[in-house]
Amino acid sequence: MGSTPPETDRQPASDRVYIDPDYQDLNPRYGHNNDTPLWGLAKPLPRVVRPGMRRDQSQVKKVSASVPNGQTQPAPELGATPGLPSEQSAEILGSGSAAHHDMIPHERVVQGPQPDGLLRPVQSEISYDHNSHVHDDHRDEPPSEEFVNRWAKYRHILKEPLAEWLATCFAIFIGLTGTLAVSTGGTKAGNRLSENWSWGLGFMIGIYLAGGISGAHLNPGISIALWVFRGFPGRRCCYYIIAQILGAITAAGLAYCLYRDAILTLAPEVAAGSTGLGFFTEPQDYVRPVTAFFTEFVADAILLCVIFAMGDDGNAPPGAGMHSFIIGLVIYVLCICLGYSTGGCLNPVRDFGPRLVAFMVGYGPETFTGHSGWWFWGGWVATITGALTGATLYDTFIFIGGESPINYPRRRRKRAKMKKESKWRRRLGIGKRKLPSLEEGIKNLED
Repeated sequence: MGSTPPETDRQPASDRVYIDPDYQDLNPRYGHNNDTPLWGLAKPLPRVVRPGMRRDQSQVKKVSASVPNGQTQPAPELGATPGLPSEQSAEILGSGSAAHHDMIPHERVVQGPQPDGLLRPVQSEISYDHNSHVHDDHRDEPPSEEFVNRWAKYRHILKEPLAEWLATCFAIFIGLTGTLAVSTGGTKAGNRLSENWSWGLGFMIGIYLAGGISGAHLNPGISIALWVFRGFPGRRCCYYIIAQILGAITAAGLAYCLYRDAILTLAPEVAAGSTGLGFFTEPQDYVRPVTAFFTEFVADAILLCVIFAMGDDGNAPPGAGMHSFIIGLVIYVLCICLGYSTGGCLNPVRDFGPRLVAFMVGYGPETFTGHSGWWFWGGWVATITGALTGATLYDTFIFIGGESPINYPRRRRKRAKMKKESKWRRRLGIGKRKLPSLEEGIKNLED
């Protein structure tokens, strides 16, 4: 009987995919794409404990040991049996699990609430054992190679930035070519609604393409908001933004190559401002700078509020596979309502990538100097600050998860700040004399 990944075991029989008995042996990476938390737009966001909220385990043990008899005792750890040390409980559970493992290879112990409010093993549950990829008669054989070839190894190492690059490229290419079709072809090619649909559906396709690998942020504002409010790793945020910029440049270059003849035929010697709305974004001449700024600001705030709501499993997230479609509809609606005045940026790289390509093909310095540098204060500042504001609004009024800094207890927020300051002082070698006082303050603030 062939091995199947854990997700397959939980699918209805009609939805299961046939897997050859030898498939797992020859493709050892199958089913392991999401062994780590995935901050994606295609499903609810992961629940993580951030460093600022995580307790120092050594301090917790000291506090637990110092509680006098007769006072409140801490709740036992998961898997612990009341009345026994956790080590003995682990041995009991371990021996029991080992015995069951001999009888049923894929059985594991699960915890359930009891009438006294404690968690104890209540029943076993059939689950996929990641260590049991082979048949029982092949268990003693050495495991097969994890990567089938060298490129598979490199792709695994770079899978997230590669997926983010490809998804961003597809999303912006579809939106950009839809806009260029109307800009160069006029009413024969479509209308303003056609442009809006191309952007909404383009980003929907991008999320479907890479939502299960990189999360398909497709937007630096989204990546930064997830870093600040949901524990998305800062280092990963940096190379996501780089991948998104490169994807936008690739999409814009390909779109220009395909529409170059139409652009030159329509306006062979025009200035950048005459065709900018067909390639990159810029405010209408009658729109004041402050109005243009807050147009993009409000649009991104709404977008992030919706994305965080759909990523909150404690709210009312849509059904499986619907996140991408709904986000596409939200972008479409925002382009209709707020896109005409400024070109509907919503995304820094959607403007920056095509703008850079336009500059390289000869649009001139006005590409970056027009409208007092709109590409920066409108394309980047307005969109990112709007995204952060939208995330702040959702977490302030709705979200209750502890991964958001807004929901940190006061002591934990102060402790997180001190831990971050201590970390960077060590890394940069600045003000090391203050480290002992910082460490003492961190210990004093430990719960």
